[in-house]
Amino acid sequence: GSSFTKREANPGWIKVRGDVYDAIKAKRDEELSSKVPVDIEVTLPDGKTLVENKEGVKYQAWRTTPFDVAATISRGLADNSNVARVTYTAYVSDYDPAEDGMEAADSLADAMGELEIDDVGEKSKMTMLWDMTRALVGSVSKIEFLKFQDDQDARTTFWHSSAHVLGEALERLYGSRLTIGPPLAGGFYYDSYMGDSNAGGALKEDDYKPVETMVAKIIKEKQKFERLVVTKEEALEMFTGNPFKEQIISTKVPDGTRTTVYRCGDLVDLCRGPHLPNTGRIKAFAATNHSATNWLGDTENDSLQRMYGISFPDKKMLKVWKENQEKVSQFPPM
Repeated sequence: GSSFTKREANPGWIKVRGDVYDAIKAKRDEELSSKVPVDIEVTLPDGKTLVENKEGVKYQAWRTTPFDVAATISRGLADNSNVARVTYTAYVSDYDPAEDGMEAADSLADAMGELEIDDVGEKSKMTMLWDMTRALVGSVSKIEFLKFQDDQDARTTFWHSSAHVLGEALERLYGSRLTIGPPLAGGFYYDSYMGDSNAGGALKEDDYKPVETMVAKIIKEKQKFERLVVTKEEALEMFTGNPFKEQIISTKVPDGTRTTVYRCGDLVDLCRGPHLPNTGRIKAFAATNHSATNWLGDTENDSLQRMYGISFPDKKMLKVWKENQEKVSQFPPM
């Protein structure tokens, strides 16, 4: 209960967490500097193989990203793709999935149970979703660029990134202690601890407008989503003071292993990703509902505040969504 005593804009622990992130990032950057960039090939769904960009610069492991490959085809494709689905032929010799945090458990797996996503990982351990701005680590036998309108994984990535933006707004405005913020089949939510009934932290409809205003500011800043690999000890240091994140790390991350966090702006969140290249990809956002819940769904645990949201890559899509919601509300439940 002591992790949140009252609503407080931009609490000091946000900067402390950011400083820890920067120190750990310096360590990872030093590790990355020892990796050897080697030439790679990337094969498109139509079977065409690319080895260099339009300027004739060779694709290389540890350097070339899916965004770079998409931009070789067209800048529009790169700018409109939310995430890549890649199937590796093989990893380069100095890539270790465990070292890269790829074998960590997904802390959102339970919350995302309602999503009907085609788990390509079951088909091939070498096929996975990959951030558009994350360097490739081997030759790729097939790369797909996924767009919001065409692919459920793209929408899931979009709404997952939107949940992070909502979380950043809640932290900035109220000092909320974030717990989990998963994507849904149509939107997303974020659960946060905002104290007991005496702390005055409970969400209300009056909070929607300030949240939407803050989200608009975050979107305008075009904050990059940045992936960072951390050890269990580093993660615990980073989230000191947030007992919910500490519990997730202690129970989900085995000793001696690594996991990942993502940063956008002031927010650092425990997360497997992947995410959008930056917050500017979100063109329309609305806070849609709120409710109370409990940590881990157990009524014996702390009461949490849940805020739901919806977002789109086009303002017209939000307008249509709101119109559809209005039509549905006119019909009484059966």
